[in-house]
Amino acid sequence: MNQPETTGLFSQLAPMLSNRTVILTVAATGRDVLTVSIIPKKLKDDENDVLSVPLCATGTAEELDRDLPSQLRDFVDAHSSTSSNLARIKEELEAAEKAVEEARKEKLKGKKLPVAEKAAAPKPEPQGTLGLFDEAAGEPEDVEVNG
Repeated sequence: MNQPETTGLFSQLAPMLSNRTVILTVAATGRDVLTVSIIPKKLKDDENDVLSVPLCATGTAEELDRDLPSQLRDFVDAHSSTSSNLARIKEELEAAEKAVEEARKEKLKGKKLPVAEKAAAPKPEPQGTLGLFDEAAGEPEDVEVNG
């Protein structure tokens, strides 16, 4: 036996309420005209703002009774698919970043870093060249300083 489709406001809202708080406001905006706003509350501060965009509907009480439940069902469906899509995208991005990091580590492991060669004895300076502080072989020359 087929179950009748639920058409009530709260029946349509129930799936969203299972994992998110929703603020519901109703205001009279004119003679016999109401505005209903359904505002999903963010679960985390860093959550995408699109997940807290409100659904606003304006009409007479009869129009809202007739049309709001189906609009709300579509809103909840879109919200749920957006939410799960964002979660999936975040998971895929994290996995891709991890794979790139692992590949970078493997690449570094694969490259053998040059081994430091044993320190060679310093090369002797060519004959006839003196360093700044070297003394010439033999006796130092007398240097005359004018005073």
